[in-house]
Amino acid sequence: MMYNILPWVLSGLISELILVAARPTCKVVGEHQKDIVCTPGISDFFLQRGLVSDNDRTTGITLRGCRIIDVDYESFENLPALEYLDLSVNKIRTLKLGVLDEFKQLKFLNLSYNQLTGFPLGLFDQKPNIEVLDLKANRITNLELGIFDPMSKLRHLDLSSNALLGKDMNPYIFDQTTRIQFMDFSRNDMSGSKNILLDAFEALEFLNLDRCFLTEVPKFATSPNLKTVKHLMLSTNKITKLDDGTIFVHLDDLEILNLIDNAIDNIVHNVFMPLKKLKMVFLRGNKLTQIPDTLFQHLPKLGNIDLSHNAIEFVPVNAFRGSPVKNLNLADNRFTYLTDNFCLELRNSGGAMTKFYFNQNPWQCACLKDIIEEVKKFGIQYNGVGYDGKKPVCVTENDFTCKRQPDANANHIDLYFNLISKV
Repeated sequence: MMYNILPWVLSGLISELILVAARPTCKVVGEHQKDIVCTPGISDFFLQRGLVSDNDRTTGITLRGCRIIDVDYESFENLPALEYLDLSVNKIRTLKLGVLDEFKQLKFLNLSYNQLTGFPLGLFDQKPNIEVLDLKANRITNLELGIFDPMSKLRHLDLSSNALLGKDMNPYIFDQTTRIQFMDFSRNDMSGSKNILLDAFEALEFLNLDRCFLTEVPKFATSPNLKTVKHLMLSTNKITKLDDGTIFVHLDDLEILNLIDNAIDNIVHNVFMPLKKLKMVFLRGNKLTQIPDTLFQHLPKLGNIDLSHNAIEFVPVNAFRGSPVKNLNLADNRFTYLTDNFCLELRNSGGAMTKFYFNQNPWQCACLKDIIEEVKKFGIQYNGVGYDGKKPVCVTENDFTCKRQPDANANHIDLYFNLISKV
């Protein structure tokens, strides 16, 4: 009989070993031993009661990257002090209604980098204290009206890198989350969103609309209630113009405006005029061929301007007068000269340049020599990469003089690019 029982005993032991190996390994950490941090086992895992549950001292649980594929109802039973829960970088497809009900003190919930497509209405009903909710990099296609309503203290919401369609989003979805300060929609299709989408916000400071398939600055991002916004990201979209001087008129507190990598070729002279707190404006990687003569004038906080990687053929020094410009990037455009005493003119009108990049332009050699001498004179940092005499960085004609006339541009541009193409 003993010989017949032994295989069953061994089989049971092996099964138990496999089960244990599949479970994440957890340990208590932190100064007060109140946080639990887990590392993955050797296979996918169905989270159930017993791994991290039933501890009235636990305030934080980290299950990041633990190969969790599902979460059972009682997985977080008896955790009355829990304030921090990280379930990111797992394989969770759904969260059942009620699975998050047991711990009402939660302030931080990270569900990013899973495979969630949505949430059952009521999932967050027992989460009135959540302040930070990270949902980025899932597969969310729809948000039920009312899903965020219980989280009246929510201040940070990350919905980036999902499959949301702004045109299908209910415009009242955020009506009860008025305290949000950080809002990230990046890498969703927010084109066609309703103008009133963010009308309930009272304290928004950061709004990210990077890679949102926008063809214009959306009205929901510049509405009158958004005067508290300090950082607006509109980069990597398909915006072609800023031709309305009232676009940003309500953004009283805006400090950083990011319009990098759009297709802007038309910009009206007074579009930035209302932004008296603007400190940085990034227009790199657009299709600008000219700068309006008063574009950046009299902006008392403006210190950083990036106009690189455009097609600008003339830079009017007048465009910067009255603004304390410290960092100016004009690299990789199409101008062959700058106004005589360009840096001095800026200093005399309120500028305080410490960095000035003007490389990768089709310079007339005499004009390039002038600007390099000037930045050295004033101790301004510049990008000298390539200015070593080993490769062409400028062109010249028989007379070594800087021709500062618009009609001199075309000839020298052609000379420069013909030269570069042969290198």
